[in-house]
Amino acid sequence: MQYKLSELIAKFGGILKGEDVTVTSIMPTDKALPGEITFFSDKKFAKELPMCKASAIIMKEADLDKIDLPAIISDDPYLYFAKVSSLFNPLPQLARGVSETSFVDVTATIGNNCAISQNVVIGKKSVIGNNTQVYPNSVIGENVVIGDNVTIYPNVTIYANVKIGNNCIIHSGVIIGADGFGYAPDNKKERHKIPQIGGVCIGSNVEIGANTTIDGGTFGPTTIENGVVIDNLVQIAHNVKIGAHSVIAAQVGIAGSSVIGKYCILAGSAGIADHINICDHTVIGAYTGIGKSITTPDLYMAAYPFSNYKDYAKNAVHIRHLNEMQQRLKDLEKQFEQIQGDANVHAKT
Repeated sequence: MQYKLSELIAKFGGILKGEDVTVTSIMPTDKALPGEITFFSDKKFAKELPMCKASAIIMKEADLDKIDLPAIISDDPYLYFAKVSSLFNPLPQLARGVSETSFVDVTATIGNNCAISQNVVIGKKSVIGNNTQVYPNSVIGENVVIGDNVTIYPNVTIYANVKIGNNCIIHSGVIIGADGFGYAPDNKKERHKIPQIGGVCIGSNVEIGANTTIDGGTFGPTTIENGVVIDNLVQIAHNVKIGAHSVIAAQVGIAGSSVIGKYCILAGSAGIADHINICDHTVIGAYTGIGKSITTPDLYMAAYPFSNYKDYAKNAVHIRHLNEMQQRLKDLEKQFEQIQGDANVHAKT
């Protein structure tokens, strides 16, 4: 696979500066070799440019003086890199057809040009869209609707009543539509399971990382809107809604019935309590726990910074006594006000 710079520009835009060379792949500046294109988007890597061996580079016009190579000028070199890298490194394509070792219910519908691999199970009345590929050992339940151009990697489990849009990528070990964590306690504090029948609705252009779980809703679906990106090992509980183009990093947990707005970022190991609403364009920092709704977009942090053990232990002792210290401070303030009041009285007399 090879492209002239002018062919890349025809696909993705940009302006050509210098010779219209041919390139066969894209690599970072410190690893690129002749015949490859690289990109420059972060000034902290400027020191690598003089040693760069690439045949061409993607960069901003303001940085052209930093290296003498044929260039594609782009306002956003990093985004341009992503598009070119996807062109040179498309998703693997399975052999099309239905494997003899798979089981597809007679009432299920398989679209055109699909790949259904070994040991895949597809349940009653499910619909698989065109050009979708399902890797080995995945299980798709009843009444599932999957769109076009979807890639489902090995060992994925999709429960009944799940809808998935077009152009989604679902990585290995993902479980979609498992029962939500819903139980009703009786007067003996014994818990009785509440059926979770709402399923999951996932939009188009969504990517779900390995071993992530998305629980089905109680009555209506748990909803993941278009363009959401979910990392590995994320737990999304029943009735949650995640707005379009939000990003959820690894080990985030979102409790039931919470709503995450559009264009939000939840950093690693953040925790969202149940029935929380987070407004659009909000960023939640790593290890931050959110216990009440957020109505103003901003960066929110609550993680305690790490330190060596001796310092941590000393600080932890004080944290345990914060309430006591606060009360002592209030008492001191009252004493100070009383002393100040007495002093004013003496001054007047």
